[in-house]
Amino acid sequence: MTNRLSTGAARDRPITLKELAARAGVHASTISRVVNNDPVLRISAQTRARIEALLEETDYRPDVVARSLRMRQTFVLAMLIPDITNPLFANIFMGIEDVAGERGYGVILANTGGAADREHAHLRSLQARRVDGVVLASVSLRDPSVRWLREQGIKHVLVNRYSTERDPFVGADDFAGGTMATRHLIELGHRRIAHLAGSRGVSTALHRRRGYRAALEDASIAPDPALVVESGYLEAPGRTAMERLLRLPRPPTAVFAVNDMAAMGAHAAVLAHGLRIPEDVAIVGYNDVPLAARLAPPLTTLRVPVRDFGRISAQMLIEQIQSRRMLRRRVVLRPELIVRGSTVRGEEDVRSAD
Repeated sequence: MTNRLSTGAARDRPITLKELAARAGVHASTISRVVNNDPVLRISAQTRARIEALLEETDYRPDVVARSLRMRQTFVLAMLIPDITNPLFANIFMGIEDVAGERGYGVILANTGGAADREHAHLRSLQARRVDGVVLASVSLRDPSVRWLREQGIKHVLVNRYSTERDPFVGADDFAGGTMATRHLIELGHRRIAHLAGSRGVSTALHRRRGYRAALEDASIAPDPALVVESGYLEAPGRTAMERLLRLPRPPTAVFAVNDMAAMGAHAAVLAHGLRIPEDVAIVGYNDVPLAARLAPPLTTLRVPVRDFGRISAQMLIEQIQSRRMLRRRVVLRPELIVRGSTVRGEEDVRSAD
């Protein structure tokens, strides 16, 4: 949409920052910094309100091309995710857009499908498009793509999963989450507790598995290798893994799944075998995606503030872009156990502090 003057013979001519500044009684640079949500701008609330009212009145839109050339930025961020069907990543993306939009940035979304070569191909394409920075939710431990980003000097933040301790990161305390989930099942009297595990090459899966083992050891329950089955992060493999567990001579009475999607697969498998949840098999997931509360019975899970993951990672990325320096900050948020009917009969949504 074109910016127009609202009065006089010049009605059809685009309005300029200089003209806006004259009407607001401030310098043109002040108008520009308000438009760009400059976090270091110091003006009174009254002046800011006057400028924002004028911008709305004139329906002002900045010239993005001119702004990009002047500031040597494209004002475009990118986010790479491993699975576009997983609602976890949709919520992270919405958090990124919340902040990016407020700060005048657009966001490109790319899906890697969990493939390292596809991840790297996307990154090379995004570099060619000169995006200002990248949020990665798709990385594995010691991911070569992250090393490549460092070598290229591309600003980046890792979200949900990390690669090494060197990179800026926003995510959950997955060890604590795995411990909380397993301890909840132990406190309900379960001793034969299985784990549907993710890949050891992914930080979230690694730490959730470690939390599971730590809770068993704290309760003096000997870990049984037969009860740990790698399911991945999707519903169908989760169901297959659960069916394998149910065929054991001594099947588990409870299961902690690496994420809600795998837990949903386990949920379906248990019901298909004619068993009751939670009386015969209790199930705990991880992430609290929207579908978790809609199962019958609804899924007990670990709730993580995924939209906050997106907001914080976008803030960290834009801070790096504007300061022109790499951050080493790590933000780790504690998950919350949400107890529902898959572990406690009759429970719909009860928060449990740990």
